[in-house]
Amino acid sequence: MSEQIIIRRGLRLGDLEAETDVELLTECFIDNGELDLLTDVTRPESIILGRTGAGKSAMLLKIQETVENRKILDPNDISIRFLEYSDVVQFFESIGVNLDLFYKLLWRHILTVELLKVRYKLDNEEKSQGLLSRLQELVDRDPVKKEALAYFREWGDKFWLETEEQLKEVVDKVTTNLQASIGAPLNGVTISSEGAKTLSQEKKSEIVNKANRFVSRIQIQKLSRILELLEDKVFDDKQKQYYILIDRLDENWANTNTRYRFIRALIEEIKTFRKIKNIKILIALRKDLLNIVINETRDSGFQEDKNESSFLELVWQKDDLQQLIEKRVSEVYKRQYTKEDIHFDDIFPKPRKGGGSTAIDYILERTLLRPRDVLQFANECFSAALNSPRIGWKTISKAESSYSEKRLNSLIEEWKGLYPALSETIEVLRGKPMTISRTSISESMNSVVERLMDYPDDPCGKTVIEYCNSKGNVSDSDLVATIISCLYKIGAIGVKISTKEPFKWSNYNHSSLSKAEVLRINQIKIHKMLHKTLGIKDNSKFKT
Repeated sequence: MSEQIIIRRGLRLGDLEAETDVELLTECFIDNGELDLLTDVTRPESIILGRTGAGKSAMLLKIQETVENRKILDPNDISIRFLEYSDVVQFFESIGVNLDLFYKLLWRHILTVELLKVRYKLDNEEKSQGLLSRLQELVDRDPVKKEALAYFREWGDKFWLETEEQLKEVVDKVTTNLQASIGAPLNGVTISSEGAKTLSQEKKSEIVNKANRFVSRIQIQKLSRILELLEDKVFDDKQKQYYILIDRLDENWANTNTRYRFIRALIEEIKTFRKIKNIKILIALRKDLLNIVINETRDSGFQEDKNESSFLELVWQKDDLQQLIEKRVSEVYKRQYTKEDIHFDDIFPKPRKGGGSTAIDYILERTLLRPRDVLQFANECFSAALNSPRIGWKTISKAESSYSEKRLNSLIEEWKGLYPALSETIEVLRGKPMTISRTSISESMNSVVERLMDYPDDPCGKTVIEYCNSKGNVSDSDLVATIISCLYKIGAIGVKISTKEPFKWSNYNHSSLSKAEVLRINQIKIHKMLHKTLGIKDNSKFKT
């Protein structure tokens, strides 16, 4: 640098949320070919998978910027909470009626309407009526397509309404017809979750059978005709592509059970819409949320392998992240300080005399190889270097303390859906050496067992309760295995299964361990991102 630049307060390499980092995201986007795969309507990849901070939202924002005919759909705008307050829906769910097809119907309606809005720019009732007239002319000589048109006539004048308003009308109509289809068995029964408790087993079985038959034929054939109509008569210009982009599925837009079943139905409907060759529905989904959806809806016949071709997991290599941070440093300094081309090595320290890690390697080793982790550590370095021209090794060490604590809190927040007791479970690692054995975990169990018993919904808490209540059915080994599986899955530890194999880490090897693998573990390594906050004894660490 030709001039000395002092690091000012507020200097950051970007925000951790893609939505508030749009400008830098656009200028510093790193593409490994994933963008082409996702925007190619002939490719099956439609579900962008990744852990928190892997860049899923950033990818959707980049796609939104890249393609022309698109619509971002926020599940918070759909607001399906009214389903949870519907006495009819709650009644049928509580007695065991399979409403999966009903949820698929809702998604098919939502996606059809949103695609039509993009295609015809429907924003008022007049345009909706004009669409119906146009479709009528197209299908006059085709009886099969006329069947689909009947559905459009039923709802077409409402296509311009907000999604939530349409959805409420669809739900009201379907649930009314569902009640009517059952008839006599419902006489005298209060249609609510409380009313369901008054039913005898015989009457409950009769209602469930009738309701399941109704749901199984609920407009599915008519909706299949709609897809044919859309493909043949609406989205027939193969030179134009249309996209629906869905993000924020991990937010609290519905209660837990409803949200899981709605996400499952969406994944299956995406596959159905592939029949229309020039449209694509893309969603961003946290990998841990997908695992929960699979576990919680397994009774519905949902199978991950059948949808495997739809998944595209965002995986970052060290070179990609180094390129990302280089671009960010250069862009931020140009905007705030100088027109000179500033590089990472101009700001961060060189390796110590006698060898050792470069600054970028030191940072990356303390991340789960995700953009958010790298940006968070770098931002902490700039905060710690306030009023200095450069960042030194002592500054990095100071920044690491704050970063490590935030990383632990982020892990607890990220995994609270699957491991609500994680803040207690992870305490088995506190004060340990960097590399430990399975026995070392066992020796620390007493410090957390009692607290884990307060978490029956947590896999580790559940195993602890079974361990304490059983008479030898759950062994010490089972308990330790559950703890290790949890810590490996969240990325807190890596494991060595064999002395001849390298350590495995969930963020770039298998995301979970089999029971057999857990039993064969001979070494455990605690991730460096947690060393400072957990007081891990790392003798290889540089002294500052």
